[in-house]
Amino acid sequence: MSVGTVLNKLAETAEHIAEFAREFGDQNWVDMNETEATDWRTTIEDLKTAATAFRNATNLID
Repeated sequence: MSVGTVLNKLAETAEHIAEFAREFGDQNWVDMNETEATDWRTTIEDLKTAATAFRNATNLID
């Protein structure tokens, strides 16, 4: 398996986890205090950023 393929799989995984986290958060916002909600939003953004970084690295390799 090439490095590009691995990075692409990592990007897909990060995107899937971010989507799961977003859906989980949508269902549980009412149970979170403001700090937890802020941390949750930060986590989702970090996952999206990671996916973008993996995609960009893949583009550099290909």
